[in-house]
Amino acid sequence: MSLAERRSASNAMRMHTKIKPMLVLAVLTAGCGNRPVGAAESGHGNRETAKMDQATNGTDGIRNLPSSFGKSFASLDEYLEHLRRYAGPIDQPWYREIRPGVYELVTTMRPAPPPRTFTREQLMREYGFSR
Repeated sequence: MSLAERRSASNAMRMHTKIKPMLVLAVLTAGCGNRPVGAAESGHGNRETAKMDQATNGTDGIRNLPSSFGKSFASLDEYLEHLRRYAGPIDQPWYREIRPGVYELVTTMRPAPPPRTFTREQLMREYGFSR
């Protein structure tokens, strides 16, 4: 075997020993991205789906609301306060009370859309609250 053949074989062996761990790592990290069936839809379902999943079993409250971050809420006031404190600062929509019983949807979209206002009753109906 000539010197050139030995170098070529040696380089191939080194390359093989470096590629093998990289392939194992790539396979392992690719598997980490898999989610159970339905996991992708859990936080991004449409309003109709969210309302169907909601439950008001005593103190459980309403679940699966937009920007709820996995929490459930016993009242509309509790949910609106959560949006103001946690969704607003990260550029997600929230509602500002502009006068008693009337709320304005606050977003950071540019250009700013025309103001959208909702009554307390509309929001309660929209999100499934009874109080």
